[in-house]
Amino acid sequence: MKIGITGSAGFLGANLVRYIRDRFPHDHELVCFYSRRKNNPLTEGLDLTFRHLDVTSREEVLEKTADLDLLFHVAGVVDYSRTNARYSWDVNVLGTGNVFDAVLENGIGRLVYVSSINVLGTTERRAEPADETNNSYASPANPICFRNRLEALEAVDSSQRGDYGFLSRSRVPYFDSKLAGYELALERHRSRGVPVTIVLPGTAVGGGDIGISITRLVYLSSQGKLRITLPGATSFVAAGDVAAGIWLASERGQAGRAYIISGRAADNLLYTEFMGLVARVARTRYGRNVPERFLAFPKMLCLPLAGVLRWLPAELELTPALVHSGAVTHRFSITRAREELGYDPKISLDQAIAACIDFYTTHTKGKL
Repeated sequence: MKIGITGSAGFLGANLVRYIRDRFPHDHELVCFYSRRKNNPLTEGLDLTFRHLDVTSREEVLEKTADLDLLFHVAGVVDYSRTNARYSWDVNVLGTGNVFDAVLENGIGRLVYVSSINVLGTTERRAEPADETNNSYASPANPICFRNRLEALEAVDSSQRGDYGFLSRSRVPYFDSKLAGYELALERHRSRGVPVTIVLPGTAVGGGDIGISITRLVYLSSQGKLRITLPGATSFVAAGDVAAGIWLASERGQAGRAYIISGRAADNLLYTEFMGLVARVARTRYGRNVPERFLAFPKMLCLPLAGVLRWLPAELELTPALVHSGAVTHRFSITRAREELGYDPKISLDQAIAACIDFYTTHTKGKL
């Protein structure tokens, strides 16, 4: 079988490539699509075929995916700056639409689209973890700019005509772009029969993060350089478990159906709790004398602080969009994935945090 993976050099993409090749050392040809970076240390030395791909080019996507049997669409932009809002939209929404079109026109039998749990909206801090039926538009604290599914799809149509006016009211462009891409996936399945199964990962932690996204929070916390955080919570998961869940979705997932791939119920943590866990790992595994208590600042204090820090050199980026996203609660359950896919997280958060720190110190130290 010929398998394509977009975003193969990225955090989740590289973990997926590694998982497939470790599980099937000699089966399947893996076609690794990349845009800027071709390699990730996780995938060095593996038997892979590489193809450059700009997902925003419809013609290029059609041409370069023509011979695939299965496609994993993992490519995406995670960016919380205002200046890159349009670029993020073009990749996460219009680029994803190009992939859907290519799957149909090239007769690719199966597509797994990797999105994010944030498309499901926010949850109550003390409530039971929510599932895939959680309504993003009915979540009062959710910092999205769309009031319903139709508005999200109208924004897709608008951007295809070159009108991006809706981005002016977007507080977290990343959230809005992922939500629009998710709605587009469901609509294309309903209206055109795109054979897409959707994976909604939690916040992944582990090796392979060459973009230094979650690694920034983990490493600075492990060094005692970061003592404050935002008041929100999210559903954490080991990157290796996400890779396993993505593969299971390709084997057992239903087309037109979404699956939360995250950690266990106990891995739904406040950011203060997660950073405390990082500190404990730093203390027990690396012998670092790092305080385990962290302070959460209210959103209303962090928003003006973000406006000041944007003009100052800082190790941890803080933007208004990041404040909005870090102040909400995402608590989710993996029950559907467990029952329908046989998904069962195997890697503890302690192990994932250690893998994240080890990868950074071995491969990417100096980027902070």
